Amino acid sequence: MEALALSQSFVAYESPESELQLELKIPNSAWVGVAGMAVALSVLGTPGEAQASCGYRHCGGHSRNSYAEVATNGGRLNIRHRPDGCSHVIGKLYNGDNVALTGRYRNGWAQLEGGGWVSASWLS
Repeated sequence: MEALALSQSFVAYESPESELQLELKIPNSAWVGVAGMAVALSVLGTPGEAQASCGYRHCGGHSRNSYAEVATNGGRLNIRHRPDGCSHVIGKLYNGDNVALTGRYRNGWAQLEGGGWVSASWLS
């Protein structure tokens, strides 16, 4: 009888708002995986950079203009320290940017007035 009275007292004092609560714990490694996937998808979704190759043959028919327009496939154009596709990248230009040139060309590379070199094949 006491057991029945005790069980009824527990039921009587039970809060009507109490619900079964489930706590979901996600391991840190899963969050790292989700973050990595988000970064990978964001990189794949952006247009690629206009990369100049190490062995571009000749400048083409570029005259010694003092200004040129960057004409890429929508990506960025690397500004390099030396007229070489393997040289350090020191800046970026974007499609449609206007740049001032020194008039110096070397093996398909044009020197920028502010310093650095870009592949002349991406200039118009």
